[in-house]
Amino acid sequence: MKNRWQQLKFVWEYATHFQTDNAPPLDIIFKFVNELDKKETKTIYSIFCKTEAAQKLFASETHVLDKVKTGNFEPGTFGAEFQSWLQNNNMVDLFKFGYEGHGNSNVGKFFKSTVMEHDLIHFFMGYDTTPFGEVGVLSFGLAREWRESFATILYASFLMTLRNTFIRSKYPPDTKFWALVAYNPFLVFCRTVWEGWRLGKRGPWFMTVDWDKYLNVDLQEVKKELKLDKPPKYWNKIQPVWRKVLIQYKKYAKQKIKKSASIKRSKV
Repeated sequence: MKNRWQQLKFVWEYATHFQTDNAPPLDIIFKFVNELDKKETKTIYSIFCKTEAAQKLFASETHVLDKVKTGNFEPGTFGAEFQSWLQNNNMVDLFKFGYEGHGNSNVGKFFKSTVMEHDLIHFFMGYDTTPFGEVGVLSFGLAREWRESFATILYASFLMTLRNTFIRSKYPPDTKFWALVAYNPFLVFCRTVWEGWRLGKRGPWFMTVDWDKYLNVDLQEVKKELKLDKPPKYWNKIQPVWRKVLIQYKKYAKQKIKKSASIKRSKV
């Protein structure tokens, strides 16, 4: 019952008060994820510990993610391309952000693997780190690893996109009528979720993959072997459009903040 109340509260705040469609508050989201997933994290950890990938990881002094960040790899290999992607995208170190207290223990290595899993979905599928890109990532991840927090974020995003669909000022001013229909937030959200879910079902659960053995393997071979060679076609189609809409969302947010501040001053 407590979890359900937390979910409802978060959904409401996420969809109505937070600027999650243009600037998600990572600290609040992480706090929610950690609180809601306590029970499921224990279950996932228990399942993970029984895999060969986990046993190899626990026996190693250095996590594969750290090897990627500091290693030297031949151009075109998985290790080289993933390393370059991490550097070029200036990724937030989510392990330090939410799990650093666990250090190099087995639990710490597990949490670092969950962070790597998230980044790998971005890397292989090409989802960017904007709010809509994260929708694709969460949908992909949920196909193999169910988490109440991720599902709740998608429920909240569903309500937010439904609301945004009917706010005309959230569309770029020169948007044609056909584009309002074809690229309305609700439709884009539903198709992005469905595509991410299907692609996630096609590939393996990333937590069970021995990424260490693929570091010096050609990236295209890795994609083919793990069935990650099929890109999200719909996402690639709507990403340029979403980029323009995101600029409008940020403008809308600034105008809303400015208007709110003006109202407060007038009351003084």
